[in-house]
Parts: sequence; structure tokens; C-alpha cells
Amino acid sequence: MIDRIYIVLLALLVGAQAAVGYLVAPTLFEVISDRSLAGSIAGLMFERMGWLSLAVLLILLVLKLRFSAPPSPSKLSLIILAIMLGLTALGHFIIRPWIAHVRAMIQQSGGFELCAPGMRMQFGVLHGVSSILFLVIFVLGLILLMRVKNEISPSIPKS
Repeated sequence: MIDRIYIVLLALLVGAQAAVGYLVAPTLFEVISDRSLAGSIAGLMFERMGWLSLAVLLILLVLKLRFSAPPSPSKLSLIILAIMLGLTALGHFIIRPWIAHVRAMIQQSGGFELCAPGMRMQFGVLHGVSSILFLVIFVLGLILLMRVKNEISPSIPKS
């Protein structure tokens, strides 16, 4: 039963990341002509996705550590979960607030057209770093999903 909860939570997390990061956020920028508004909505979605990811990853780590079948949980899966959690925390608690700070400075300067080029560059670099972190976390989640069949306990039929 615990294995099934682990699989469902992991699949929901990876699916939510795909939906928010690769479907909804790009669609916002296609549909909403005001890029600042689209960015605000996307930022709020990524903030909520960050909190959700942190919570689910902590639960997955606990499930893996506490309820894995003997002799012990896969070290590789634990390492991947820990990396995902660390990268998610980095993005959520450091990169995202930094982006918000730079964005506020740009708005105080009169917007992207009037702000210093260095601010625009910093904003772009931070978004690039954030996108790379998100992609790495997503790919690591996919790797965990692909490994599930090899790690599940005998209680779940391997088909």
C-alpha cells in the first residue's frame, strides 16, 4: 500500500511540474498580451508549485526511508529525492525571491524599457537559472518514475 502511495505522489508531482512549467506558463505568455501580468500569474503558480513540491518531496523521502521493503531503500532513489528537494529549496527560497527583487527594482525604474541593461540581464540570467533548475528537477522525477518498477515491493504485481 505504501508503495502505491509513493508512486501516486511521485506521478502527481512530475505531472504537475509538466503541466505548470511546460503547458500553463508558456500559454500565459502566448495568451496575455501584458507580459508583466503574465509574469505575475506565472510567478504565483511557480510559488505554489514550489510549496507543493517541497511538501511532496518531504513525504516521498519519509516514505522511502521509513516504509521501504527490507533490506533497505535504494540509495540512488534516496540521493535523487534529496537532490530534487535541495534544488527545489534553492529555487524556491533563493532564486525566486531574487527574481522578485530584481523585478521590483525594474518596475521602480520605470519598466524593462527604462531600466539599466544590467538589471534586464540579471533578470534574464536568473530566469535561465530557474528554468534549468526546474528542468533538472523534472528530469530527476522522470528518472525516479522509470526506476519504480525495479524498486517496488513484491506486493505490487510487475506487469
